[in-house]
Amino acid sequence: MAYQAKRHQPNNHRGYLPMENAIARKLDPPEINPIEIESVLLNRLASVGQKSYAEHMGISESTVSRRKAEGYFCNMAKELAFLGIQAAP
Repeated sequence: MAYQAKRHQPNNHRGYLPMENAIARKLDPPEINPIEIESVLLNRLASVGQKSYAEHMGISESTVSRRKAEGYFCNMAKELAFLGIQAAP
């Protein structure tokens, strides 16, 4: 142990500093790509299957196909990206 960091006036048994000394940082939200979100949504839909998705959502399988064709998942991806929500499998 040749080097040890110095702690300034620890306030508890672990040596942590009080929150008043913490640095507040404003972080920019990550760039979220709606195309990537749409890809995740469609890949996940393909993996669970349109039939099981339709049954779970209480819609017909043809409605799921129509939604894919009409860009429903594209619009959903754009909304999620705007709101800063990422989709992950």
